[in-house]
Amino acid sequence: MLLFGHIGLTLAIVFLIFMFLKEDVDFRFVLIGSMLPDIIDKPIGNFLFFDVFGNGRIFCHTLLFIAVLVGIGIIANRFGKGLGFQFLALGAIFHIAEDYLWLHPETLFWPLFGWEFPKHEYGNYVMYLLQNLFTNMDTFVPEVVGLLILGIFAYQCRLYRPDELKEFIFTGKLSSVWKGKNVAITPRA
Repeated sequence: MLLFGHIGLTLAIVFLIFMFLKEDVDFRFVLIGSMLPDIIDKPIGNFLFFDVFGNGRIFCHTLLFIAVLVGIGIIANRFGKGLGFQFLALGAIFHIAEDYLWLHPETLFWPLFGWEFPKHEYGNYVMYLLQNLFTNMDTFVPEVVGLLILGIFAYQCRLYRPDELKEFIFTGKLSSVWKGKNVAITPRA
C-alpha cells in the first residue's frame, strides 16, 4: 500500500471508530501517524542504508515502535500533551495492519526473532513502486479507494474552503455535514 491507501483508509476507519465512541480526535496526528513508518523507514532502508537493510520496512514497522510511541504518549499525557503521540501511535498501528505485517513476524516482532531485517531485491526502487502500483491489484485498489475517501472527506468537510482548511491545519478538527447533520470531531482542549 502506498500514500493514498494508507491515509484514506486510516482516516475512514478512525473517523468511524471515534464517531461511534463519541470521542475527540486530532486528525492531524492520525494522518501523520498513518504514514510515519514509511516516512522514517523508506529513506533509511531503501536509500540511505540500502546496503545494510535492503528493506523499507524496518524499525518503525514494528510493535516496538508502537510501544515507544504509546510510552511517550503516556509520559507526555502526565504533562497534558500526550494525545498527539497516542494518535500518532493509532495511525501507525493502522499502517502496520494495512501492510499485512502479521505475515512478516520477523519484522513485526523485531527484535524477538533476531536483530536482522529481511532483505529485498528491488532493483530500481522507484520503478518497482510504479510497476507494483499498476500491476498489483493489492496496491492499485487501496490507492484508488483511499483517494476516493480523501476526496469525499475534502468535499464533505469543505476543506476546499480556505477557512475550513485553516481550521483543520491549526486544530485537527474536521467539521462536516453528513446527511444534513453537523458532525464535528474535535481535539480536547
